[in-house]
Amino acid sequence: MAFRSEILIKLDKKGRVLLPAAFRDELPADDRGAFVLYHSPNLPGVVNGNSRAGFDAMLDRLRAEALGPKGALKVTLDDEAFDPAGYLSASARTIAMEPDGRFSLPAEFASVLEVSDGVMLVGKGDKFQLWNPGRWQARRDSDRDKMAAFVRGLGAGDA
Repeated sequence: MAFRSEILIKLDKKGRVLLPAAFRDELPADDRGAFVLYHSPNLPGVVNGNSRAGFDAMLDRLRAEALGPKGALKVTLDDEAFDPAGYLSASARTIAMEPDGRFSLPAEFASVLEVSDGVMLVGKGDKFQLWNPGRWQARRDSDRDKMAAFVRGLGAGDA
């Protein structure tokens, strides 16, 4: 599974968004009727998306990394323990798709994205993101500069 590309998606007359075939095809075959959306844990105004299986696997990795082997039991028993996987799960939504890939964007995500100009769908390898188009363009420009600096730095150790 590797989500690639960036695609500007306009909302249809019913306010639905289209998950393009290139993205739908990256969902596991038995998981193509729905996917998961969740707020980025560290980037305000960005919504992440993943297959249901991919989201669950990420939660398992997160719980193991953050809490260690006994952490899951602690979270189960201690209602005051911070569980980062539980934090992400609480605001995640399983989104049903129509056969053509259209889906209704829940209001809590639409308001964060300010969808009046559409939604920028951005592939990030093992997940995808939904961005406000203007914010994505600014981020993309910033990332381009960072990538150029990174590439220039690759040869710095070769002397």
